Amino acid sequence: MHSVLIDEILSLPRPTRAAHPTGHLARLHQLIDKGLPASVIGKFEKILELSPAQSARLLAVSETSRKRFKQTPGKRLDGAVSDRIVRLVSTVAEAAEVFGDDHKAIAWFKTSSLALNGQQPLELMTTDPGAKIVRDELNRIRYGHWA
Repeated sequence: MHSVLIDEILSLPRPTRAAHPTGHLARLHQLIDKGLPASVIGKFEKILELSPAQSARLLAVSETSRKRFKQTPGKRLDGAVSDRIVRLVSTVAEAAEVFGDDHKAIAWFKTSSLALNGQQPLELMTTDPGAKIVRDELNRIRYGHWA
C-alpha cells in the first residue's frame, strides 16, 4: 500500500507513476534493513501527535534512548525500531484509506473501542499480534462486518 502519510514520515520520494505494490514493500523492507534515520522519530511523533512517553512505548525504547535518537538525527535506528515505525505508520495509512482522511485515522487510533475490549488501537500496536488485531478491525470496518 502506498500512502502520502508513509512518504511524509519516512521521507520517501513520491512515485512518478503507479508502482507495483511489491515494489513499495520491497523498498520498505530495504529501509528497515538499512535502518531508518533517527530524524524519522520527530516526524513520526509530530504527525501522529504522540507524547514522548507514547513514542517510547510504541518504539519499545526508554525515554532516554528516544531523546538520544532525536538529538542525533543522522544516526540510523536499528532494525527492530525501524520495523516498529514502519508497522505503525503503514497501519495508520491503512486506516486513513478506510476512513478517507489522515486526521480521522489518527483520531480513531486514539479512541477506545468496544470491539477492541475498550483499548485504543494505538495501545495494541506495540506487538505484531496486537497490530494484526487492529488490521483485522480495520477490515471489519472497511467491509461492514460490525461484530
